[in-house]
Amino acid sequence: MLVLDMPEGGVAQQEFEPEEFDAIAPERGGRLGGIMLGEPLWRARFELGRSLTRDASDDWRAFIARLRRSQRPFLAYDHDRIFPRAYPRGFSRMTRPDGSPFDGSAASWSAQATSDFDELVTLTQLPGNLLLGKGDYIGFKWDAEGSNAGTYDRRAMVRVVEPARANAAGEITVMVEMPVPTRVVPETAIAHLDKPCCLMRRTGGSLGMLDRRQKIAGGTLEALQDLRP
Repeated sequence: MLVLDMPEGGVAQQEFEPEEFDAIAPERGGRLGGIMLGEPLWRARFELGRSLTRDASDDWRAFIARLRRSQRPFLAYDHDRIFPRAYPRGFSRMTRPDGSPFDGSAASWSAQATSDFDELVTLTQLPGNLLLGKGDYIGFKWDAEGSNAGTYDRRAMVRVVEPARANAAGEITVMVEMPVPTRVVPETAIAHLDKPCCLMRRTGGSLGMLDRRQKIAGGTLEALQDLRP
């Protein structure tokens, strides 16, 4: 399956939030409960700037055309958090506890729910004392069945909602939303902190008209996560 990459520049504003499909379930005594209907998904809306360069305009026009409306998926991400907030330029010169270079990936990961149904994710072999804050992301990447090794054409991501710091051994446990969709994400998936993203398909939006300089004057792209094994 062909998976496209978003153009790197041009996004002026964005909405990137989880969308849960649930229903209120009133009880006989008057209390309200909730029932989840399906898996939570990421929903995004990207608004392009009106002062794009000619090259950026061409990139976006080509990208939208190649999506063929919703026929082709693409890798979407929060443009404000390509890396954790404490490391906006990435992880160069950072090392794991054993002295090997840190490339953004964890050696292993696990997920579990608390008694209050909060989701905790544990990562290992990160740099000692590495900090993850509210709004940072953990990504998961793996190969679809039948895909070539290393294509990583399946992606998912979760957002950190409580800050935590790795111990000296490079292990960290953080609370996240939404829960890791373990029914889809395999145990062999790689957990990583560099440019976490998810697979999405276009659901709406349109590009602005061409101005006198033959470049688009803004536009929007709306998309919903395509979560598949």
